[in-house]
Amino acid sequence: MLSRENSPGLGSADADFNEVLKAALAVDKQQLQQRLQQGKSIDVVDEHGRSVVLAVTMNSRMGSLQLLIELGADVDYYDEALSSEIIDPTAFLYAGAHGMNEALMLLMEAGAKPHIYNYYGGTALIPAAEKGHIDTVKLLLEKSSVDINHVNRMGWTALMEAVILNDGGTLHQQIIKLLLEHGADPAITDKDGISPLEHAKERGYSAIVTLLENHVS
Repeated sequence: MLSRENSPGLGSADADFNEVLKAALAVDKQQLQQRLQQGKSIDVVDEHGRSVVLAVTMNSRMGSLQLLIELGADVDYYDEALSSEIIDPTAFLYAGAHGMNEALMLLMEAGAKPHIYNYYGGTALIPAAEKGHIDTVKLLLEKSSVDINHVNRMGWTALMEAVILNDGGTLHQQIIKLLLEHGADPAITDKDGISPLEHAKERGYSAIVTLLENHVS
């Protein structure tokens, strides 16, 4: 059972949002179709600017997500002003950051845009790499047009975050190798002009140093 704490919008005063969310969570196609026939939209947001598509994704309701997509919901819909403090304003960003590959596939097939950025000005790939979601990293690199060398507001690429925000272990070695094989540029530095290689050397990540040295021209 969903609680108010983990269900976006369930305590909201926004009756429109709650009506659509309730029907989506119940996979009530008839009610959603009736709403559309009445000229009402299913692209509505809660008080934080999050769409119903994002809400069902956050609650891992793939049947609900499939239904919304089937009925033509805009999978990228959000309110930019209201969601300015939300880390992941779209379902695609949230799914990438949390390693939700089934949701990512549904969203990509529905045409989700990979170039909408999160609170930190980053793509879905950057947190996926940082958090160690290797299958998600592979999926994004192989099935989407996400910019592998995008630099977020912190001054970091996916490659940089995989190096500096982790312990240099096997999992992130594999992710770094995957990124490099798909064209990640190890010459892109942070805001202080320090490269991923220099960071890896400073931290004593010998295996990552070797990987990066093999790709530095």
